[in-house]
Amino acid sequence: MSWLVGILAILYPVIAYVGLSFGSPSLVALGLIIILLLRYNFGHSLVFDKRYIRLFIATVIVVLGYSLITDSSHGIRFYPVVMSMLFLGIFALSLWSKQSIVERIARIREPDLPTSAISYTRKVTICWCVFFLINGAIAFYTAVYSDIATWTLYNGLISYCIMAILAGVEWLVRKKYKYKLPAN
Repeated sequence: MSWLVGILAILYPVIAYVGLSFGSPSLVALGLIIILLLRYNFGHSLVFDKRYIRLFIATVIVVLGYSLITDSSHGIRFYPVVMSMLFLGIFALSLWSKQSIVERIARIREPDLPTSAISYTRKVTICWCVFFLINGAIAFYTAVYSDIATWTLYNGLISYCIMAILAGVEWLVRKKYKYKLPAN
């Protein structure tokens, strides 16, 4: 069940597009809130602290709640903006903590990271912060100035492709230089 709810969460822009094209924003917002609550109930995270997940849930319910109450698409269209800003905040704050988010992810597979890898994970975390900042700005632009088709194209396809490319490039760089880094 958790994998199905995860897929539905990833398909958010497509669900929003179809729902807004054929139904009311209130019903779409209600359906998306239900998917979000199911994801919270059935999902788990090895990386994000429960308080961050609760912050995500509460913030998204407020944003989608706006569409639910007003029967407008504004809250639905601002969801990707809010998500990018929440991820930006969490990734950026992790730079001032003992472990960055990317280091936590890396330690799931490799608990004993060398010092050079820790430095590298901080740089990758900064790269993701830049991505979330730019992605949030573009998502904001599409929410305010674009039609629903353009909004869906960017937030439901292009942004995911950019994330995949960024993750793929990072993986290739890591594989190429992993054994060349000094093991301080």
